[in-house]
Amino acid sequence: MEDVINHLVTSKELEKIFPKHCFAKLRPLVFPAGHLICRQGEPLEALFYMVRGKVKIVRRLFNGREHILDIKNKPTLIGNLELLTDQTIVSSVIALEETVMLALPIRQEKEELLKDPLFLLKLGQGLAHSLYRQNLKAATNLSYSAKEQLATHILAVEHQGNFQLELATLADSFGISYRHLLRVIHGFIKAGIISKNKPNYQIINRKQLQDWAVKD
Repeated sequence: MEDVINHLVTSKELEKIFPKHCFAKLRPLVFPAGHLICRQGEPLEALFYMVRGKVKIVRRLFNGREHILDIKNKPTLIGNLELLTDQTIVSSVIALEETVMLALPIRQEKEELLKDPLFLLKLGQGLAHSLYRQNLKAATNLSYSAKEQLATHILAVEHQGNFQLELATLADSFGISYRHLLRVIHGFIKAGIISKNKPNYQIINRKQLQDWAVKD
């Protein structure tokens, strides 16, 4: 895994994320699908930079329900909000497939990082981009049908054509009832777009999903 860091250093990619003095302290980590990378409510021990893979970001609400905030499958920094606000982890991060992360322990680095103006600028830009995505997602929930939202979600979480659906969490995220979501899923199955093989589903007609999915 050291070759991951060496490649990023050589390509100058890490310089866009971390100050150079942090490079030697970065630790490469591999998380299998389903692994809980960060747990909501726990203290932030490290900043994570996702090199490759796919994760979902989930927020547990006060009523006990969970809400899927985002799904990320591109290189991204995790923990920036908590670092800047000095609070516990805001949302859980869960690997959807094998995911490679670079971890920077922050217990000893925090004070120096918060004094680095260029690093703070990069954090601010990352947070602004995340806020932009959240605004788009909120508008999507209001503007698009459950069919379109489900197609978008399936394409975001699938791995080699297979995927799982957390029905209660998904219904809350879409702003629809559990029963309504079941009807939409059954419609997909009846139309031959997906098939069910407990506990997984499989994509049968990818083109139709892509036609229905919300375009960024």
